[in-house]
Amino acid sequence: MPQPVHFASLLDALPQQVWQADTQGHLLWMNARLAEALEHPALPSPLARWLHADDRTTFEARWAQAQQDGRFEMEYRLGERWVLAQAQRLPDSALWLGTHTDISAHRAAEERLREADEVWKLALECSGDGVWDWHVQAGVEYFSERYLRLHGFEPGDVDATPEAFDARTHPDDLAQMAHDREAHFSGRTPLYRNEHRVLARDGSWKWVLSRGMVIARDAEGRPLRMVGTHTDITDRKRQEAQVWRQARVDTLTGLPNRRSLRERIERALSLRAMRGEELAIMFVDLDHFKEVNDTLGHDVGDALLVQVAARMQDCLPSGGIVARMGGDEFTVLLAARDGAAAAQRLGQDLLEALSASFDIGGERVYVSASIGVSLAPRDGLEIEDLFKHADQALYEAKGAGRNRMRLFTPALHEAAQRRARLAAELRQALPLGQFSLVYQPILSLREPGTPPRKAEALLRWHHPQLGDVSPAQFIPVAEASGLIVDIGDWVFRAAAAQALAWRAAGHVGFQIGINKSPVQFLSERSHRVQPDWPTHLRGLGLPGDALAIEITEGLLLERDEAVAERLRALRAAGLSISLDDFGTGYSSLSYLQHHEIDTVKIDRSFVAGLESGGKALALCRAIVTMAHELGMEVVAEGVETEAQVLALRAMGCDWGQGWWFGRGVPAQEFEQRWFGASTAGSVSATTR
Repeated sequence: MPQPVHFASLLDALPQQVWQADTQGHLLWMNARLAEALEHPALPSPLARWLHADDRTTFEARWAQAQQDGRFEMEYRLGERWVLAQAQRLPDSALWLGTHTDISAHRAAEERLREADEVWKLALECSGDGVWDWHVQAGVEYFSERYLRLHGFEPGDVDATPEAFDARTHPDDLAQMAHDREAHFSGRTPLYRNEHRVLARDGSWKWVLSRGMVIARDAEGRPLRMVGTHTDITDRKRQEAQVWRQARVDTLTGLPNRRSLRERIERALSLRAMRGEELAIMFVDLDHFKEVNDTLGHDVGDALLVQVAARMQDCLPSGGIVARMGGDEFTVLLAARDGAAAAQRLGQDLLEALSASFDIGGERVYVSASIGVSLAPRDGLEIEDLFKHADQALYEAKGAGRNRMRLFTPALHEAAQRRARLAAELRQALPLGQFSLVYQPILSLREPGTPPRKAEALLRWHHPQLGDVSPAQFIPVAEASGLIVDIGDWVFRAAAAQALAWRAAGHVGFQIGINKSPVQFLSERSHRVQPDWPTHLRGLGLPGDALAIEITEGLLLERDEAVAERLRALRAAGLSISLDDFGTGYSSLSYLQHHEIDTVKIDRSFVAGLESGGKALALCRAIVTMAHELGMEVVAEGVETEAQVLALRAMGCDWGQGWWFGRGVPAQEFEQRWFGASTAGSVSATTR
């Protein structure tokens, strides 16, 4: 029905387009603004006819629904312009009155924002990241296809809510994620950044780096919209874990290594007082491990270390830690109310477990262990002090015969300080001429009453302040420091000069024995520097048999070919080879088949038991018989009584050495005692 003229003029003046339509959506009337936009169409005319083709279907559905609701609202394109259509059915009428408000500028702005969103989302997706778009207050979150597929999902598999993936976050990571998120929401951090694990569709945990930023807030500053990305960092985390493991875990045994142990000790020390505990640091060192490596090979040695590590772990109480420090050295960290008592219990368990045989590839292997213990706070609160004191206790355990445990005491510290001082003073002893030699006679048991034709040169050290220092004290220090190499060479040259003097004085065939440390042989092997003793003897005009080189069983047991070659060279030059302290420490005599030995020296521990008969007598007799069968002579050491002399002579022993015959004395006194008053054959045995 046409509108009254005065209303039409009023509606023409409005900025909106105004129209009237029937229930079928036919335009019946329009104001001037709409008529101008539609170029004055003939009426009635279907409104849908003037809409963009893409909007017509939606319009018809909405218009049909409006017939029930009595209200209509929709955004559509009318010609080239976007409009907001709003209409309402007139009271008691089948007619509709509606308006069009031009929203083209608003839609254009939205389109630009949408396109911008799409551009940066596309850019992020192209970089390999999955994109998320969180409308915070609405509780809606949109995930890009790449985001979903990053976790094994397809579009439509997951609800568009923040809870969808929060629920799949690893429980251990939730607290930190919430903390980082709140820090950004509150403005404390300009960007949101968090690393966490997400449960992927296949059940695996995937590490992601989540980064984002709030891009819209309400009037009160609360976040409205936040956008960000997920980057898959699983490989990076795996590599970091591998690097961490390599830096802190021993690759052979899987135990913590030295670095990891130090970190754990630092934590334990920081918690010790609060928990009311003592800490025990236990250094565990395998005895005779090198012999296993040398005789059975490094593969067997490595397998042995793996089994040792397993046994030690089996012995540990709850909370105890065992680490491998390197080689055959292990360390145990133990926390307890009474650290000493706990260490004693565990130490006994370890000694028993490690002394039992190991089965490695069908080979039965035996080792034992020595243990040194320090306690915090009693022995210190710094790691280096605890390590140093445990090492000093370990040194004491080894020195006491191995296969035992020692706790650190102040006395051990004092002994270590003495050793350190000895080591420092020992470096100056040779250049300052503080060494000298004494000679202990070796007499024939087959020809009693004859002068000695042999003697052993014994090293003595007289320090101007310390006085006479026992060889039992300074020889181990010299070996540990490597000084024994230069000292041993000096002993050889001094003994050679004395042998030359005595032979020149008419004591033809006189032989002096000198001890050669295994350290000297090993040094010659590793540094490929071998003092040419045979050439030195030839330069003096001395035959090789003027000197006898005394070695220990342990050197031969190692089956070192370089050592064997060196022994062969010395013997080929005429020097005699004597096996010192025979019968102690090792049960295998197979090494006698691989080396040419001239003399065996029965250890004093066997000789001391001769008077009581029994096993000592049987053992000495067996050694003499075996040596003679192998073409060797026998020297009995530590002879102190006439009864021992008679027993040795009865069993056919060749030579005797000990206090019964005489102690070691300087060369001049030796001559006066055994060669008469003449001193023409003596030479200086010092380096002054």
